[in-house]
Amino acid sequence: MEIVIPARANLYCILGWKGQRLVLAWPFIRYREFLWRAIRPLAPDESVGTDVMVEAGPDCRELVASAWRVLLSTNRADLLTLPHVRAGSELHSQVSSYPSIGRAEQLSTAIVPTRGQVDWDTYRKSLPSRSLKELESYKRRLRKEGNISMFIADFKDFRNIYLIEELFRWKQKWAEKNGKKGNFFSSGYREFLFRLLKDEAGTGKFNLFVLALDGRPIAVNLVAVERDTIHGIQAAFDEAYGKFTPGSLLLEHIVKWAFDSRRDFDFGAGGGKYKTVWAGESCYSSTDFRISTSNWGKLAFVLSDVRRWYRARRFGLVHKGKETQAYRLRSELEP
Repeated sequence: MEIVIPARANLYCILGWKGQRLVLAWPFIRYREFLWRAIRPLAPDESVGTDVMVEAGPDCRELVASAWRVLLSTNRADLLTLPHVRAGSELHSQVSSYPSIGRAEQLSTAIVPTRGQVDWDTYRKSLPSRSLKELESYKRRLRKEGNISMFIADFKDFRNIYLIEELFRWKQKWAEKNGKKGNFFSSGYREFLFRLLKDEAGTGKFNLFVLALDGRPIAVNLVAVERDTIHGIQAAFDEAYGKFTPGSLLLEHIVKWAFDSRRDFDFGAGGGKYKTVWAGESCYSSTDFRISTSNWGKLAFVLSDVRRWYRARRFGLVHKGKETQAYRLRSELEP
C-alpha cells in the first residue's frame, strides 16, 4: 500500500476485527498545527471526503459507533478535523451528537446519477442548450487545428509517465495564476502519485484520461474508480489551448464513460459552473467538522474567532454589526 504523510507527522489507524477477519479500518495522521496537536483522516488534503472503511452488514452501525468512541478516547490530540462527512451516514450521525464541535460548515457536492438515467443521448439532450452549443463550437474549432483523440493512459508503458509531470506542470501554472495553494504540489504527494499510477495492483482503480491533438496531450483528468462511482481528483490543461476549453471537452468524454460503465460521477469538493452544467441540481450534502477534544483545543477556536473578527474589521467586512464570511477554511484546487 502506498501512503504519503506530511513531514513530522505520524500514522494512526483504528482497526476492527471479528476473529481473524478485518472488518473496519480508519486511518489518520497526527501532526502539529501551530501550538496544538491535531489529527485528521489520511488523505492528500481536506477536500477529500471522510468515512469509515467498514464491512457491510447488520453490525455496520455499531462498528462505526465503536470506532468513533475509540477515536475520542485514544487520539491524544487537541483538534480533530473531519472534512466532508456525508449527511445521512452513520459517521455523520455520531459526529453531529458530539458536544464540543467548534466549526460545522455545510457543503454540497455535485454528482451525476447515471444509474437513474435512460441512456447517454437522452441525458445529454437534457443539458442546458447554450452549454451544449458552446461544447459543439469548441469541438469544431479544435478539430480545425488537427485530429482529436481521447484515451486512458497506459502506465505499463513507461513512456506515458511524462503525462503525470504534465498534470503537475499545467496545474502549477493554473494555481500560480489564480493564487491557489495546496498539498497537491508537495514533492511527497507527487512521488506518491507516480508510484500509485505505476503500480499494476492499482490498474483500473485510478485512471488518467487524456485529450490529445495530433497525438500531443493538451488536457488530462485523473479520476478514482469505485464499483458504483467515479470520483474526480484533479484535472489540468495546456493553457496554450485554453481558448478551446479542452478540459470541458475531456470531461464530457469521462462523464459518458461513467454512463457506459453504469457508475455515478462525483465531482468532489468545491463549486464551478461546469459542475452545474453536468449535474444540474443533483448533489448530496456533507459537513466539514472541526472539533476540540481538549481545553487547549477550545482555546484555538477562541483565538480563531478573535482573528476572524480582527480581519473582518481591518478589511471593512463588518456591516451593521453582522460579519461577512470572507475567508474559507481551506484552499481549493479546481480543475
